[in-house]
Amino acid sequence: MPNDLARAALFTTRNKKTPREVRQQHVIFHVNKDVLITYTGIELRADDDELVWQQVLEYAKRSPVGTPVSFTFYELCTDLGWPINGRYYDKAEECLTRLQATAMQFSSGRIGRLESVSLIHRFRVLDRGKKTSRCQVEIDEEMVVLFAGDHYSKFVWEKYRELSPTARRMFDYFVSHKEPFPLKLETFRLMCGSDSARLKKWREQTGQACEELSQSGLIKLSWVQGDSIYCQR
Repeated sequence: MPNDLARAALFTTRNKKTPREVRQQHVIFHVNKDVLITYTGIELRADDDELVWQQVLEYAKRSPVGTPVSFTFYELCTDLGWPINGRYYDKAEECLTRLQATAMQFSSGRIGRLESVSLIHRFRVLDRGKKTSRCQVEIDEEMVVLFAGDHYSKFVWEKYRELSPTARRMFDYFVSHKEPFPLKLETFRLMCGSDSARLKKWREQTGQACEELSQSGLIKLSWVQGDSIYCQR
């Protein structure tokens, strides 16, 4: 996960029952003030879209840069821990469609400006409906800029994908820092794109995510103290 996206509200944790918003030149909240992301497309959720995108990035490690990333829906659903049936194959394809139908304008002091970047450049399904059916995904070449240098995070994927969306977003932030700074509860709520309006409820949700993250083995410890979230890597 590129650090510049790990600290942004690109993938939200809103309630599954809440319809996804269609966004036009929507300014995505970012923890860093010098980063500006505007987004056009259907709202992306941490619950499914983020997982599918990151799994595709995992598959990309086995392919030369610039070549299509190839996998089966059976493989994708298995690796995500999703049931193996037509409903979840359709769900996976819907996620890929949303990820393709995105346009992000990105600017920061570190890399300058990127115009109209998509999380997925294009994808196609080969031999649809057959056992040999495969999916080929092309990743936007400009996305490589976000991974340049040391400005991306590496983590244990198997543990990460088992986290709840809120715990995963918390980990996204903490793992993007060598020495994590305390994170304000309200800042984290905005980073999650959460529609939780009551501070007490959000504090409880965050506390549960801290406990979950601490028990995952991905970090040593995370906790809420006062109005901030703390982490020991």
